[in-house]
Amino acid sequence: MPKKTIKQLITAACLTVLLTGCAGTAAPDMAPVQTDPDAIAIPEQVQVIALGEAGHGVKEYQELKAEVFRTLVQNNDCRTFIIEGDFGNALKVDDYIHGGEGTAKEAAATIGFRIYRTKEMADLLEWMRAYNETAPAGEDLHFYGMDMQSADNSKDYLFDILRQVDPELTAKYEEALAFLNDDTIQDLDTDVFAAGMPDAGRLIQDVDQRKEQIAEACGSEAFEFARECANSIYNCCDIRKSNSEYNEVRDSHMAEKVHWFLEHGDGSLLFINGHNGHIARTNTTFYNCLGKRLADDLGDGYFAIGTDARITTFNSQTDESFRAVTVKNKNGLNALAAGVEGARYYIDLEKASAYNGWTELLSGKQRITSLNVGGLTFLKMFYTTKLIPEDTFDGMVIFDQVGPTTVEM
Repeated sequence: MPKKTIKQLITAACLTVLLTGCAGTAAPDMAPVQTDPDAIAIPEQVQVIALGEAGHGVKEYQELKAEVFRTLVQNNDCRTFIIEGDFGNALKVDDYIHGGEGTAKEAAATIGFRIYRTKEMADLLEWMRAYNETAPAGEDLHFYGMDMQSADNSKDYLFDILRQVDPELTAKYEEALAFLNDDTIQDLDTDVFAAGMPDAGRLIQDVDQRKEQIAEACGSEAFEFARECANSIYNCCDIRKSNSEYNEVRDSHMAEKVHWFLEHGDGSLLFINGHNGHIARTNTTFYNCLGKRLADDLGDGYFAIGTDARITTFNSQTDESFRAVTVKNKNGLNALAAGVEGARYYIDLEKASAYNGWTELLSGKQRITSLNVGGLTFLKMFYTTKLIPEDTFDGMVIFDQVGPTTVEM
């Protein structure tokens, strides 16, 4: 199978050290662990490469997403970064990296989730902005979002465009959808969103009917993004009315959003980033996740890289700020990381299965760290999940220890 080369995530491994894996098993052959400091191979047919994080609020995971994206840009002609963040909010971030007003810190805060208000995220956005300053036409980078849990910036983008062709219609929908306010959206009952869906649906139809007028006034690309903002508003209502099916509905719409970027992009590789539980190729919990949907749709065109660490200190989100919390979760994979130079390694799961000692690790269930933004319990069963690595990911970046992000509130 032909391969592309992208920058490796780790430094050379100490292959001569005798390591012990799971209790009662032989030490795995470390040959498949990446040792060339600049090479990780991915299949040529990959359209979407996903990087997961075992927990939000971890410095190394936020740095890793920047590192992987930079190397994909350099070696794989990747130009689109898609984050687990709101579609409309990320359009404002995309404007910033194309020379818009403000600072990288402010742009990071615009993504919406407080977990992204970090120096690590601001550094990535500063790099993307600097890259675009000298990028040839058509080779500039984009920062987009695939989530739809808020609506203010989607409404702003859409209404700014719609107002140019039909101010009266715009005013009508500004009033009808005023309840979708990011400051109070968390406090609304689900029936409010259900009641708003018919108006959100009619908005999409009215935008479609004005396609030619909008394209003539603002350009065809502006119409496509405005139309997708209208779709995001509808999806926001659909997600927030869903009660027990919230995660199922949310991930289904995020998968639709990735397909939208595939359809409306420039044909280059897409990079997406989110929690391990979202990007996994198989379901790790009780609902059909984003990654499984993409794997089912794209087959070998989807490549998922998960992460894990033996000791995790992360910023757990509180009502007002964050607090650093440490959890431990040793398994057969992260037990090997301490013996590798840099205390992290990358493993291609398909390749590794051919080497001694790896089959049992990768084909058996491993308890992997799975942390959310807050609400932490110290019972391991609530901050870990059992999964079969070779079924869940195509590759993994394994750390010995990771620490908290640098928060910039």
